[in-house]
Amino acid sequence: MRSFGSHILFAATLAVASPVFAKDTTIIELRGGDGARSVGIISSNEEVEASGPAAITVGDDGTIYILDQNNGRVLAIDAERSQADPEILPLPENAAPEDLAVVHNELYLWSDGVVPLERSTDADGRSQTLRAVDGGGGDADDYTRSVFASMGSVSPGPLNSIIDEIGRSTSRPEARPPVIQYVPSRGLGDIVAEVSAAANDKAEILLRRSSSEENFLSLQLASEGRIGTVELLDIDTTGRPYALVELVPADRPERTGMLVVRFTPNGAMDRVYDLPIEPGTVFSRRFVAIGPRGDVLYLRSQESRAQVLRLDGREPGRKLAAALPAKQLNAGKPGKTPKVAIVPKSRSDVIERAIGFETLNWLVTPAAYGRDPGPGCVNMNRLRRPIYLIGKRGQTVKGVPYCWGCKTPLENFIGGVEKGQTAGNVCTKSAPQSNVLGVDCSGFVSDAWGLKMHVSTRAIPGITKRLSDPWSMRPGDALNKPGSHVLLFMRFTDDRKVEVMEASPNACKGRVCRNTYSLGSLLMRGYQPVRFKGLDE
Repeated sequence: MRSFGSHILFAATLAVASPVFAKDTTIIELRGGDGARSVGIISSNEEVEASGPAAITVGDDGTIYILDQNNGRVLAIDAERSQADPEILPLPENAAPEDLAVVHNELYLWSDGVVPLERSTDADGRSQTLRAVDGGGGDADDYTRSVFASMGSVSPGPLNSIIDEIGRSTSRPEARPPVIQYVPSRGLGDIVAEVSAAANDKAEILLRRSSSEENFLSLQLASEGRIGTVELLDIDTTGRPYALVELVPADRPERTGMLVVRFTPNGAMDRVYDLPIEPGTVFSRRFVAIGPRGDVLYLRSQESRAQVLRLDGREPGRKLAAALPAKQLNAGKPGKTPKVAIVPKSRSDVIERAIGFETLNWLVTPAAYGRDPGPGCVNMNRLRRPIYLIGKRGQTVKGVPYCWGCKTPLENFIGGVEKGQTAGNVCTKSAPQSNVLGVDCSGFVSDAWGLKMHVSTRAIPGITKRLSDPWSMRPGDALNKPGSHVLLFMRFTDDRKVEVMEASPNACKGRVCRNTYSLGSLLMRGYQPVRFKGLDE
């Protein structure tokens, strides 16, 4: 970690109070579909979250880019002519992007790592397409990696540290180490930010220019509850810094909020923007972006449409707090408490079994792969085969595939492949198929917990206890959204995000993998922290 100079030119105490609610403006509206003013939205189903556009980012000229990964493209929209049809930029063939960001006015994808993009002219000589720059991702600098990390697009941490975590009395991130962020700001050039927290309800962001070891600004945060992740997003062309701040009170999780805080050039807080995340909000990896002149843009996706909102914000008050209580999830009819034999499992047992699903290396036999290109999905614009298996016939891959409605025990998977069974099924609108190998989200968590039967997300509350304090989660606990999706909790990261393991047809390219998310955004979308009753503490 770099050492920082002690000279600070300005300091400010951040405070926010109960607001007069802001009037946000819808500047772009896109319906679900594949037309010019549309985005691909895959609607939810029992045990499956909806999937919509993954990211919003803004170029130095104000162009708004939306990652429409379900249609294999990026939409480029002129902010000054937002009602005109967007420019459609097809993504590279077989791309499986999860995030999109503008860094130093260049476009980058995240797809298991950084992928630089460049425009190329199509064969017709008129239309543009996006091409991956060969070999460019391995040379990504600190600023590019940090921009992606701010929204959780990171390579997973070492597995052995998760096992080490279990031996501690708690994984609660009480002692928060300083975190270094690299911000390619539009107003002040490349900035290095050090985020530290001396207490749960206070945090500080020290700023310095990349060419200096001296701090020139201190941004201080104080809140009514626990501060989670803090990310310096940008500094606009007038010199105003913008920070993304997560509030997750340990004693009142219903007061969870995600805020963007704007500071004056001399470090005084002057505006707060509440991000309207709700249980019905479709997940986007990069859901907020700052325009060159300071517009705070929020990507709000629902199952029928996606909108870009220009947030109006509110005046500061005394202490940082969420504007309104988070809306409670209406999970519908709960599942029956399953009658399962619960054999006590240690956290080490659970984590080691889960790791097996992520790290399993297996040969994709012709039978496991199936015919090419393979059957399509009814009412879905996708193949049944998970993305990470496409083109991998005869090759070794890592990770157990996603299979809608399936729970193949880890020890039975290789045997099933050797017997000639097909692997993987992401057709989440069709009836589950019993002769296909893999796991869905609840099938994976059920097996990691050592259950013989497949316990659904609606039934999980019957075999778990809900944790009143989200920060008390430990490896082997879960974040469950009844009727939708479940994530196995692995650990808190240094910057207070959550690292989880999940089986997903979208986020994991159709396999079991680890991902990193903002805890606050998960809670606001209806996830509940739970502990399996069979864990032997």
